[in-house]
Amino acid sequence: MLIERPDKNPILKPKRIHSWEAEAVFNGCPVKKGGNIYLIYRAISLPHYHALARTKLVVSDIGIAESKDGVDFHNRKRFIIPEYSWERFGCEDPRVTKLDNKYYIFYTALSEYPFRADGIKVGIAISRDLKSIQEKHLATPFNAKGMALFPEKIEEKIWAVLTVNTDRPPAKICLASFDKEEDIWKEAYWQTWYKNFEKYSLPLQRRPQDHIEVGAPPIKTEYGWLLFYSYIQNYFSPQRLFSIEAVLLDLEN
Repeated sequence: MLIERPDKNPILKPKRIHSWEAEAVFNGCPVKKGGNIYLIYRAISLPHYHALARTKLVVSDIGIAESKDGVDFHNRKRFIIPEYSWERFGCEDPRVTKLDNKYYIFYTALSEYPFRADGIKVGIAISRDLKSIQEKHLATPFNAKGMALFPEKIEEKIWAVLTVNTDRPPAKICLASFDKEEDIWKEAYWQTWYKNFEKYSLPLQRRPQDHIEVGAPPIKTEYGWLLFYSYIQNYFSPQRLFSIEAVLLDLEN
């Protein structure tokens, strides 16, 4: 597989007239709807006084932009914002999957400042039309990031991939399955799952000093589910080496 860097990079830049995305835009996740491609992305605001933190902060929201070709984007707007106590210090790094007739957007939700592992969890927003959000929930009651659904059910179950203990390393990329939608944010389900989360982990980390995290929602191919993930060598030293890796997962198991 050959991947080329487009000449039009960057395809999205900060927009100074929008204070919520004036500092930076990055970590976008695309999804198709009709004949258009929508990019759901992390946006960082200008520094401003945050009443709960009692200091100046930059805060992450999640924006959405529209394109016909996946390169030229327009109609940018603020899409997911901090509303609840479990996300009050930012919504980061979205990953979106369409399953049945809904778009499930998972993101990193920050509930505490100064930031610490117990305040960094996964939130979920659900949209039927990519114009508005119908539901929001706290998904994981423990430290996690980088969660995404598989785009179809497997053996009548909903499946997800997520990164556990991202801020309490070693992080693990794990699988989770759900009988019904509401199990995705059911605390009792996750408490039971977390007791044995290593049982559901994928053996991707080669050395204890390295770090991993789910990159994008799984893509179905004839050879298996293609999963991209970030791999950071020497994570705890100044000589960090960032790379993107991929793995194929069995289509049925």
